[in-house]
Amino acid sequence: MKQRYLLLSILLMGCFLSISAQQNVRNPGSRAKAAIQFTKILEEAAMAYPPHLSYLTEQGAKIESGFRISEDGTLSVTFRYPVENSFALYRLTAPISSLKSVFYDYYIGLEFEGAVVNITESDKGSRELKESNKMNLFHIAMPGDGPNGERLKARFEQGLQAFRENYK
Repeated sequence: MKQRYLLLSILLMGCFLSISAQQNVRNPGSRAKAAIQFTKILEEAAMAYPPHLSYLTEQGAKIESGFRISEDGTLSVTFRYPVENSFALYRLTAPISSLKSVFYDYYIGLEFEGAVVNITESDKGSRELKESNKMNLFHIAMPGDGPNGERLKARFEQGLQAFRENYK
């Protein structure tokens, strides 16, 4: 009789361990979907309110290479700015593992823990990017002061929360 109880308890424990192990498995599909949804929010904001990241460029940035999160967890985007009759490229990259929060003043973007946001830029007319700066702010858009910026901040915060819940 004791052997049956022992066998039954071992089978039940194995069943529970199997179920809990299956729940902890990451779903690559949900990770990819979370990344796509979050970067779509960032992309729409940057297109509606292009940031002005350098005093050396003119306003009117276009997205050269869209927001994306790579397999190794790096958020990146490349902007193309008009400079006189030419252009300059600015690329921002940062590890999402260091993502802290959303910031909003005149600009809106993401704040990271420490100076992990790598900014690389090209010379006028060149496509070759050179490292220029590291900081803790990832500037995304320039909505200015007012209700548009507040609405955008709320959307970013909701998007970031959903991203964190689904990108585990």
